[in-house]
Amino acid sequence: MTCRDYITQHAIPLAQAVRHFLAREIPYRQLEDLSWQLLSHWQALPRIPTDKQPADDQEGVFWHLLHSLHQWDEQQIIADSWLRLQLMACANFLVAEGPCPNHCIGSRP
Repeated sequence: MTCRDYITQHAIPLAQAVRHFLAREIPYRQLEDLSWQLLSHWQALPRIPTDKQPADDQEGVFWHLLHSLHQWDEQQIIADSWLRLQLMACANFLVAEGPCPNHCIGSRP
């Protein structure tokens, strides 16, 4: 699996999980488990790119969203309306339902 394949395979499930959590349809623990699984899958790639720069906007937003889930805890996400909007904008972009949030570009781990 290539880096591109990884992003293609995991971007929509991550975005959907974030959207479901923000809508209070799944527990935070489920979202947290998914984020750790995604990092584990990344580490299992046969060749992890040494270049930390994302290849495109989709990859950059994916990494920003995933890193955000590890930076902020459940209570911070629930309480901070700006953070919730930012996470939703990233999720919407990843499922092709919104523009690219220019301020949300992450780097590869």
